[in-house]
Amino acid sequence: MGEIALVALAGMVFGVAGTGVGALLGVAVGMPSPRALACLLSLTGGLMIALACFKMLPNAYALSAPMGMAGMLMGVVATLALDALLRRRMRIVQRTQASEEEGLARAGLMVAAGSALHNLPEGLAVGSGCAQAPALGFALAAMILLHDVPEGMAAALPLRASGVGAVRALAMTAASGVPAGVGAAAGLVLGGVSPDMLALCMGLAGGTVLQVAAEELIPRAEALESFWGSSLCLTLGVALGSAVSLIV
Repeated sequence: MGEIALVALAGMVFGVAGTGVGALLGVAVGMPSPRALACLLSLTGGLMIALACFKMLPNAYALSAPMGMAGMLMGVVATLALDALLRRRMRIVQRTQASEEEGLARAGLMVAAGSALHNLPEGLAVGSGCAQAPALGFALAAMILLHDVPEGMAAALPLRASGVGAVRALAMTAASGVPAGVGAAAGLVLGGVSPDMLALCMGLAGGTVLQVAAEELIPRAEALESFWGSSLCLTLGVALGSAVSLIV
């Protein structure tokens, strides 16, 4: 029980720290330049792709190729469905807003809700990684922290612009990192049931991480600013992630 609580706490701390730091930066200094944000997103996307392809998925397939593949497909499909649902809800919010302030507040809440939903399966990746090797879980938790920083900015800025107080905006945004702790505990418990279940969890987490990077982070970076620095950061992210995969 102590190990489960510790992993859950670690997952929650990393999730809350990522969104909290992003919100604090957004409230204190505003959104960084498009180039800086594109570089951060590309670097994080490269790290996520490398860890999924060079560590999480190979480990899942080594434990049980059928279960690992099934988990990977489940993670991809679940992420696609979740993103489609969030986009649909955002379009509805934009059509039904009563004022500019209300629209900004709803947009900030939708970003925070999306971050919370993403943090649940990403926390599962942390727990599954810890079930196999603590160092892998730590590396995945650090990756989630980086991923959550721009999401924290994107949630806090419209909340502040709508008139929400700074402390409340920070608290609301940071709270979206809490589900990472729930996911981490679930990943650790399920991953300890059997090698087949660990393969399923690792595959699901790997598919989720891979799809988030391919569908959300890299396209968003290109949309913000398509320049050589963004591509370089993506390459560096993959290179760094592959090196980390060998270490952990």
